[in-house]
Amino acid sequence: MIRLSGPASLAIIGQMFRSAGSGSPSSWKSHTVRFGYIVDRTQKGLASKEAVIDEVLVTFMRSPRSYTCEDVVEISCHGGPAPVRAILALALRLGARLAEPGEFTKRAFLNGRIDLAQAEAVQDIIQAATETFLKVSVNQLKGALTLEVELIRADLMDIYTQLEAAVNFPEEKLETFDRQQIDLLIAAAGRKTRHLQESGRQGRLLKEGVSVAICGKPNVGKSSLLNVLVREPRAIVTAVPGTTRDTIEEVIPIAGVPFRLVDTAGILEPRDIIEQEAVKRSRAAIEAADLILFMLDADRGVTAPDKELLELIRGKTILVVVNKCDLDIEVPADQIRQLLPGQGMIRISALKGSGIEELRDNMARICLQDTTVNTDRVLVNNLRHLEALGHCGHLIEQAQGSLRQGLSFEFVSDDIKRAVDELDRITGRRADQDLLEQIFATFCLGK
Repeated sequence: MIRLSGPASLAIIGQMFRSAGSGSPSSWKSHTVRFGYIVDRTQKGLASKEAVIDEVLVTFMRSPRSYTCEDVVEISCHGGPAPVRAILALALRLGARLAEPGEFTKRAFLNGRIDLAQAEAVQDIIQAATETFLKVSVNQLKGALTLEVELIRADLMDIYTQLEAAVNFPEEKLETFDRQQIDLLIAAAGRKTRHLQESGRQGRLLKEGVSVAICGKPNVGKSSLLNVLVREPRAIVTAVPGTTRDTIEEVIPIAGVPFRLVDTAGILEPRDIIEQEAVKRSRAAIEAADLILFMLDADRGVTAPDKELLELIRGKTILVVVNKCDLDIEVPADQIRQLLPGQGMIRISALKGSGIEELRDNMARICLQDTTVNTDRVLVNNLRHLEALGHCGHLIEQAQGSLRQGLSFEFVSDDIKRAVDELDRITGRRADQDLLEQIFATFCLGK
C-alpha cells in the first residue's frame, strides 16, 4: 500500500489513476474505494497512449477525517517490489516526495488528532512481541494514559489556581482558601501519580521482556531445554559435549511477557579459538541476563564443574532446573538447597517434556513477582513517560513539604506548576522540535 497525504494528494492521483466512470478526483466522495489502473501518461505503451503500471484499488479520505487530518489517498497495489517502485517513482515525478520516518503519525500529532503519548503507542503496536503488550499499546493509542494524566493535571491546576489567587490577592483574604484542604489535595495528586508510576514495572516488563540465560556444564541438556520451550528443534542436540559452540537466542511469550532465551555454550576449557569465543559470549550472556536457568544433571548430582559455574552466577536471580528426572534416580535436593539457599528448584525431563509447564509458571512468577498482568488498567511502558512521572511526583512531594513547613505560597505554587509541566511533556503540550525529531526518527517510513 502506498499512501499520499497533503493538499496535493488528489491532484497527483488524478494524473496517475484511470478508472471507467470514476470522474474527476475532486468529485470523489470521502471514504470510498475505486478500482482501476495506475498509468504513466508520460510513456507510450505498445497499444495505447499511456503505459499501464498496475491494477489497483484507490481509497480517498478527505480532510480532516483521515489519519493525518489531511487529504489522504491510499493505493493498494500488487505487493511485488517492481510495481511498488514504479508507482512510487511516478508519484515522485508528479510532485510527491518520500515520507520521513514516522511522518504520517507526526502530522497526525501536529494536526491535533492524537497527542504525543498516543503517537508513541503506534510504534509500540508495530513492535509488540506479545498479544498482551499489544492490548496495552492499543489502550494507550485509544487515550487511556492520556486520560489518567489529564485527570492528575486538572487536580494540580485546581491547586495552582487557588495558590496563585492567595499569592496575588492577599488583601482579599479569600475565605475559601483552606491550607489543610490544599494539603489533602496535593497528597491525593501525589498518590495518583505514584500509582501510575508504579505500573511502570509491569509495563516495561511487557515491552522489553526478560533476558534468560540457560547455563550449565556441557551436555547437561541446555539445548534440549531450549528446543522444548520454543517447541521446535532450534538448537542442535547430540550426545557429544560442546555441541553448542555459540549462543542461540529465541523469544517466547509466557504470561504475556516476552522471554528472550539464550542457550549458552558450556563454560569449559576451550579447545580452539571458536570455543574460546563461544565461552566469551556465554559469559557475556550470563552477565546480562535477568534470570538464570541453572541446569543440573539428576544422575550426577552437583559436580565440581557445577560448583565452578555457580561462582560465576552467584548474586543473580537463579532458578535451578534439575534435568533427566525421568530416570529412576533420587535427586540430591538437600545438597542443591545447601549450595543455593533460597533459590527455586524445578525437576524436569527435557527429553520427555515433563515439568516444563511448571518451569514456565515459575519463570513468570519470579519475573512478575507473584502478580498478574491486568491489561484493562493503564500500564506505563515508555521510559520517557516514567521519567516525567518521577519528576512530577518529586515536585508534588516538594510542594507538600513547603506547605507543611509554612513557607510562602509562592514556593508551593512554583513546584505545582513545574509538576504540571512534567505531565505536559508526556502528552506533548510542551514538546520542543528536538524531542519530536528524536521520537519520530525511531518510526518506520510507513507510519
